[in-house]
Amino acid sequence: MTEQSLREVVADRSSWRLMTTRAKIETVVICAVFALYVVFALKLLLFSRTPGAERSFNLVPFASIADYLFSGSSELRRFAFGNIAGNVLLFIPLGAYVSVLTTWTMARTMLIVASASVAVEILQGVFALGASDIDDVILNCLGGFIGILLFLLLRVILRSRDRVRTVVAVLSVVALPILSFFLFVIRLRM
Repeated sequence: MTEQSLREVVADRSSWRLMTTRAKIETVVICAVFALYVVFALKLLLFSRTPGAERSFNLVPFASIADYLFSGSSELRRFAFGNIAGNVLLFIPLGAYVSVLTTWTMARTMLIVASASVAVEILQGVFALGASDIDDVILNCLGGFIGILLFLLLRVILRSRDRVRTVVAVLSVVALPILSFFLFVIRLRM
């Protein structure tokens, strides 16, 4: 362990001791819902498809998006809208939760979002769980960036990281039944 990482661990432990009971409860709620979100995202992206069912690769940026936009088929455009919106929307919580749970810079948080997206695309390609597409990485990063911006907007509006944590904890509790429904009730087969 490096000296800096050791200092971060000690600071995290002492900050946890200094937190109020309410702040601790909010943090636990946020972490629990974030964990459920991660499980849902993995289920959707990796475990909702039959292994070996599809394997395709696109390493040309914006090629898939251009195909979707300029297609004459209304069915393909409908699929494209769902694919584009889904890739963006799925990663908004990742950017927001990482921003709330850490004190990292925007660049470091974006690196985590991009790394997670690339890892998913690599796993999809290796295990033939869908199309590995650079456009998905771009759209996922856009979603993560929107999540970070929403966090920063809340920071500006509420003027306090503690208030932002409270709002995110409340929103997490509200989203919990919806996330649980998607995770445990709906069978995701794509």
